Amino acid sequence: MIYIDDSILQKGKPATAGSKILEGYVAPYDAEAVTRLGGETAQVRLGEFGLEPPDELPDGTLLCNDDFGHIRILAAKRGLYTLRPTYGTVSRYGLIPTACSMDQICIVCGDLAEGFSLLEKIAGKDEKDGAMFPETNCRYDKPDAPVRLHEGALPYAELYQSVLNILAFAEISGNLSRYDGVKLGFRAEGYTGLDGMYIKTRSEGFGLAAKLAVLMGCLVLSKEHYDALYDKAMRIRRLIRESLPFDRFDVLALPVDNPLPVLAGLPSLTFGSVQLAANVKNEGVLLKAMEAVL
Repeated sequence: MIYIDDSILQKGKPATAGSKILEGYVAPYDAEAVTRLGGETAQVRLGEFGLEPPDELPDGTLLCNDDFGHIRILAAKRGLYTLRPTYGTVSRYGLIPTACSMDQICIVCGDLAEGFSLLEKIAGKDEKDGAMFPETNCRYDKPDAPVRLHEGALPYAELYQSVLNILAFAEISGNLSRYDGVKLGFRAEGYTGLDGMYIKTRSEGFGLAAKLAVLMGCLVLSKEHYDALYDKAMRIRRLIRESLPFDRFDVLALPVDNPLPVLAGLPSLTFGSVQLAANVKNEGVLLKAMEAVL
């Protein structure tokens, strides 16, 4: 059975991204990944907008969004693989946005071959997503050459989480601003006036993690802090991407909770205590590297 997180739209089914703020919202169409997947699926509700860890994972293959790594870490503890494809190779059409520059549909599975086969089905250019690579079909074959593995510290590693938080919270504050009780989802009762509806709906509809993310996002985008926080984080993100040693190595070995692949749009494969990251559109080398590591 393939499970779909309810942040990925399935026509006629609830789509809440794990949040009360979208209570009652029913998806009007299928996400592109769901359309390409076909076959029988089931729905599962995970943490609110990926900001909180889920209580548990389903027993089966799972499609989800995992910007903050909560699902990846829980899957590793359960002995499951998490395959995060290169940003821009799987359509985000029909994925409820959290942090758009980092959102990507991931695959959690117990079998690597099944995971890569599923990825080949859902990957490939979709005109409805404007941030995709041009390839219409993707294959993930293992390379014949030996894999050059990098282990150890990387430049700017101590900044990865801070940069991710600053940029993700900034994007989250914009994306969650659309939920106000007017057009869709939850609307609180007992309010006075339009401002009262906004305040009461968002106070009751969002969980603590979502509220904190929005507040932090508004802070880093404010006039007083924009240059020192958001602009600087964007510059550091570019430096991080440019500093990666893929001219000398094929795969980077990282801790499971390292956010580099999310921040830099890299493909990654996680299992147990190992997270492997490769250069963009080079998922096949991850398969060979993981088999060698295990």
